[in-house]
Order: sequence, then structure tokens, then C-alpha cells
Amino acid sequence: MIIADRWADQWIGAWNRRDLDALLALYAEEIELRSPFAKLYAANGTIRGREQLRSYWGEAMRRMPNLRLEKIAVYTGHLAIALHYQDQNGRSCIETVLFNDQDEAVFETACLDKVR
Repeated sequence: MIIADRWADQWIGAWNRRDLDALLALYAEEIELRSPFAKLYAANGTIRGREQLRSYWGEAMRRMPNLRLEKIAVYTGHLAIALHYQDQNGRSCIETVLFNDQDEAVFETACLDKVR
């Protein structure tokens, strides 16, 4: 059973440490991620599979070396969470994540207050 706050803390901690392997360990092989920023890497804005996610987030970490995330709130659903956080510039984001029965993320979508 997914513990929402623990998952969110691991996710934010991995981003703040730039620990790509720890971040990817939270995801199933068949992860599907949709994000406004993913449109820069995938024509339809969708990243599919852990290896595509590794490339996408590896590049994001390279391009944003000063990224710092802070958790605001975590909301829990059935095999789902919504993580509200903000970055070092004060931009808010909500990541909605769906999980399989092994507590691996299988779907994620990011909603940003300002897409730059």
C-alpha cells in the first residue's frame, strides 16, 4: 500500500539530490508521463517507458542544476496521489500519480501554474 507522504518525500528528495536512479526506482517499467515540458522532447508531450523517462529527466536535471522543490501538500486516492509542490522560483505544480499493485508509478501528469 502506497504511503503518500513517504513517496512524495522520496520523489522530492531524489529531485533535490539530482539522484536519477532513486527517482526512477519509484516507477514501473511501463510508466507513461505527460507534461507541458515533455512537449520539448516528445511531439505529443508523452514520455513512455522508464528508459525514455531516464533520458527526459536526465536532460532536465542537466538543464536545471539549481532546481529545488518544496512539498506543499499531498492528497491520497485509491492507488493514486496528487503532490502539490513549488520550485525555487515559486512556481506551483501538481503531479498526479497512479500506481500499480506493487506501489510503482504507472501514470503521471504534471499541471503547472505557469508554463514557460
